Amino acid sequence: MRTWKQWKGAALLTALLLAVPVGVQAAADFTLGGFIALYGIWDSTQMNNNLSQLVSRNNDPNNQHGRLRFSAERIRMNFTIKGPQLWGAKTTGFIEWDFDGGGNEYIMTGTPGGGWASPHKARPRLRHAMFRLNWPETELMLGQYWSLLSDDPPEVAKPGTAGIPGIIWFREPQICVKQKFMGIFEVAASIANPGNGPDGIQLASDQWTANNAYPGESSETPRFTGRVKYEQDLYGKAPFYGRPRGVSAFVAAAWQRLRYRPFVGALVGTTDNRGVMFGQNNFNTVNVEQRDQQYLNHWVVNSSLFLPIITTTTQNLAGTMSLLTHWYVGAGLDLEKEGVPNNTSYMNFVTFDAVNNRWVGDRQLAQQFGGFVQLQYYFTNQWYTTVLWGMNKIFNIDRDRWIGTSRQADPPKLNQHYYLTLWYQPIKALKFGAEYTYARTDYYQNRLQGSNLDNYGENHRLLFVGTFFF
Repeated sequence: MRTWKQWKGAALLTALLLAVPVGVQAAADFTLGGFIALYGIWDSTQMNNNLSQLVSRNNDPNNQHGRLRFSAERIRMNFTIKGPQLWGAKTTGFIEWDFDGGGNEYIMTGTPGGGWASPHKARPRLRHAMFRLNWPETELMLGQYWSLLSDDPPEVAKPGTAGIPGIIWFREPQICVKQKFMGIFEVAASIANPGNGPDGIQLASDQWTANNAYPGESSETPRFTGRVKYEQDLYGKAPFYGRPRGVSAFVAAAWQRLRYRPFVGALVGTTDNRGVMFGQNNFNTVNVEQRDQQYLNHWVVNSSLFLPIITTTTQNLAGTMSLLTHWYVGAGLDLEKEGVPNNTSYMNFVTFDAVNNRWVGDRQLAQQFGGFVQLQYYFTNQWYTTVLWGMNKIFNIDRDRWIGTSRQADPPKLNQHYYLTLWYQPIKALKFGAEYTYARTDYYQNRLQGSNLDNYGENHRLLFVGTFFF
């Protein structure tokens, strides 16, 4: 039963909507769009839906068995709003939501939420909410939308984590300005809401989460991003997501400063008089102290290149081929969702405090590079294939002095994903795909399970997807 306050609030909202002048309502044009997708996925190990986790070692019996899953949760809906002109600019708005909300709730709190764990409890999640003003050569955008790092995604069904999502699939609340030059160049800059781990900057007292997975941290600056982009038809076009496109390239960079508070805690590491020794089964709990408050710079430089190889000068895509490649390098890349948070920073050994029986260290950001290369060929206008290899690698870590970041610290050194996808799109509203993926994670440490010693894990995936666009 509704309370009187609830009925009163609903009646007031209805009255306000009815009171909006008819002319104001007519000034905006609303268009509904989105898609519905059905997935069938078989994995040879216990991987999550998006392939965004590390592959468990081949000698881990708890994860080395296959499973088949079906999902119809990937539903997206959006409103595009075309408004009246203002100051000589066209005004538009865009709102998009899906039903993937709560997918991390079980991991963080133990309470079932959305995602594969509880498909009947999928929850709405806001993806985009922004508006923009467009002049002939200039755009001003305010709201939550794709980062300037996120152009040119690969066309595979589940792109996983090997140099692909995160930087590619990154949305943030921002103020963004874009300016075109000579019809072929675009310079863009944004100032965005800062991010720092799983809970943003809202928890001022954050030191550790319940599962000791993250260091206490807070943002000292917003996120600043800049990008220079070039696109031109030099010698013909090749398809990008089904539309002919000329040569395109961009370089982008982002920066943000974070504060890491001092702490004393129990972390994972096997130590000698230098810190940690990497090798077989070197995992012990040790007492660690971050000796003072520290300020670290998270940064990334990202690049993209799209090249038509076999071209067309019409809308006929049959027989065309293209190359798309992305490469990036940065430090502390959990902010771009490209790194695993408890492996994107670590404690570097400084000294041993014999009085308190603690290892004392400085926090360091793990440096990482990665990217992907994609080839795409159209047999006909309806049938085409995508071949893709992606990777990311942690580098420049002093492994002899690593103390760790959490009770879960088992740092990977290399992730690789290989994709082969066959697409069929008989009409614009329907698209089907069949995909094979091989994923591999290599670790710094060897671990012994029974009589088997291993430092890498592999997963094979077969996937089918059907998507209806509206």
